[in-house]
Parts: sequence; C-alpha cells; structure tokens
Amino acid sequence: MKKVLVTVAAVLCLPAFAAAQTEGRVSVGASVGRIVPSDGDVDPVTVYGVVARLNPKRGWGPAGAFNWFRADIDNPDGSDGDFARMRIRPLMGGIAYTIGPEKFLTSFSIVAGPSFNSIDFRDEFLDRFGSGPRPSIDMETSFAVRPGVNLTYSIAPRVGIVGFVGYLFNRPGIVYRDVNGTEFDDEWKADAAVFSIGAVYSIF
Repeated sequence: MKKVLVTVAAVLCLPAFAAAQTEGRVSVGASVGRIVPSDGDVDPVTVYGVVARLNPKRGWGPAGAFNWFRADIDNPDGSDGDFARMRIRPLMGGIAYTIGPEKFLTSFSIVAGPSFNSIDFRDEFLDRFGSGPRPSIDMETSFAVRPGVNLTYSIAPRVGIVGFVGYLFNRPGIVYRDVNGTEFDDEWKADAAVFSIGAVYSIF
C-alpha cells in the first residue's frame, strides 16, 4: 500500500503543463492496486488489472466497477498455516459526478451490484485430515456497494494517468463447519479499502 500511495503522490506532482486528454471517448490501459480488508482475519492483496472506461467529462455520467480479488482467510481456531481462500467477484454499476479542469478531473462515484463469491479450503489444510472426516465451508452470493473517488491526470491528448481510492462494502454469508460439528457463521467480512493507479490510452 505504501508503494501505491507514493506513486499517487508522484503523479500529483507531475508538471502542470500537461495537455488535457481531449481526444477519444473510450480508453483502455492497465492498473495495479491494493485491496486492504477491514477484517484482520482476511489478508490484504495486490491486484493487477485491465482498465476499460469511457473518458470522464465534467458533470454526471455512468460508472462501473468489478474490484475482483482473492484473499486468504485465517482459521477461526487461531492455528497457523493455510486455511481457506475467498474469491470476491462483484459486478457493479452506478453514477459519477466529475469536476475540475480538463487536465485534472476528479470523479465522485457510487456503484452497487451483486457479488458472486466462492470459497475453498487450501490443499495444505485438507491434507491434515488424510482419509478421515472433512470440514465444510460455504459462501453465499451477496450485494456490494462501493463509493469512491477517481482522479484522471492527462499527460497528452490521448494519454492519462488514473488513480482511485474507495471502500467496498460486502458482507457475504459464510458458514464453516469443522470436523467436530462446530459451526462458525459469518466469521469473516469482505469489506475492504481499495487503492489503484494506472495508465490509459484513448483508442477511439
């Protein structure tokens, strides 16, 4: 996360003579980000992704997001070692409002939608049980909401540097049953702070 924040700070200090990203309506590019769950039993992860978006214009406009990630979770009995990994796949749409000069636009957005989640034990954890009884774990589809702020700094008519800070609210139901029949309900949350930075190019 420190690397992401340092990079964002460096982008904000770029020379002020950059031209606005005025050419084209659709941009594609790549980004790197950090997902930091609020639950201490869910590990933070670094994510890499493809960016595809409509170039922002001042005023109201559509917004969309995926924010997919995979994260390891800790065993509720407190033991060390691999336990399970959750996969969070929200499909979110909503609105954004953009302000600022053309070369440095700031968009405030809120998106929401279903999150198609899954969870599996790590092989190293299951190997402990050999051919004996096995534990079980299930994770439900949930509803996710993510407000956030997106920055677009134009360095050429078709090239922009983009940064994002937001927070994902996501509380999927998770049920874990150990080999003794003890049940743990909703022991973990998928809420997380979201940070990313990347570069985009207007293709048309």
